Order: sequence, then C-alpha cells, then structure tokens
Amino acid sequence: MSSSILLELTRRYLEPHRHYHTLEHIAHMLEGTAVAARSEGHALADEQILAVWFHDAVYDPRASDNEEKSAALAAAMLRAEGKDESFIARVERIVLDTKHHVPSIALSQAVIDADLQTLALPWEGYLKIGALIRREYAFVDDAQWRQGRARFFSQWLQRERIYYTPWGRQLESQARSNLARTVAGEA
Repeated sequence: MSSSILLELTRRYLEPHRHYHTLEHIAHMLEGTAVAARSEGHALADEQILAVWFHDAVYDPRASDNEEKSAALAAAMLRAEGKDESFIARVERIVLDTKHHVPSIALSQAVIDADLQTLALPWEGYLKIGALIRREYAFVDDAQWRQGRARFFSQWLQRERIYYTPWGRQLESQARSNLARTVAGEA
C-alpha cells in the first residue's frame, strides 16, 4: 500500500464521529484476519489486508451504502496505483461482503470472522464495544437503539452460523450468548 493511500485511510479512520470504527478496529481486524487465515491453512493475502483497510473507509452511521462507497474508493485508489483489475475486483468483493457478513468468495471468510470477533468478547468487553458503537449512533434515541439492536441481532441468531473459519467457529458459542443477552434486553 502506498504512503498516499495509507495517509488517506488513516485520515478517514481518525474522523471525529468515529468511536469504534477507528484505527484500533483496523489493527484488531488485521490481527484477527491473519489468525483466521492461518486457521484455514494459508497466509494473509494482500487482497485481505487491503480489504480490511478499506472496508470502513467510508463510514456514515446514517447511510446504508458505506460498504459500496468504500469498495468504490478502494477500486479508484488501487486503479490509480496501477493494480491489476482482477486483484481490484477481489478487494472490492471482500469489502462488499462485509456489509451482510456473508462470504461470496473464500478470501472473505477470514475478513468477515475478524470483523465479527468483537461479538464473542467476554461480556464486559462486548458491552464496552457496544458503548463505542452507541456513541456513533448518538442521533438515535435510546428506545429506537434498543429496538433496532434487538431486531438486528435476532436476525443474526437465526443464521445457521456467524463465523466461517476454523478460528471463527471457536467464537460462535460466546457470540451467540452475547447476542441472546442483547436481544433479551441485558445490553
């Protein structure tokens, strides 16, 4: 990644409206993606590294097209650097897969699991992450926030699985416990 891309992405992750979707989130995701990739028997791919960096590059909590805009930004910046179109397409696909957290290509699995690793933190850590995300949604009143989270996480609990890699599958039970407690109104 060139210094100009790194500087632009760093600037974006330091935006004042971000409390969870920050450079710290990117650092945790890079680490988690590497662990998840190793659990699948391969090294972290360049496409995965770039997708982690770009996946929340555009972040407006009021918008529903952040991933699409982030993928478009990745494509434009990587194209300007002369990256191969098939490489760019893989980065875009991984970024887009982080919207609904369902992998359409194998490279997305480790990135998705890393993005969702905070769902499986011990309860107190999970609550701290939830509080940071709540700050990003300060424009939503408390009742709407609780209802929206309960509805959102109820849908997650209906999924056959949340995680896709061997590493991620070890997180499944704790994540489901945290989500169930959230839906029950404990968070």
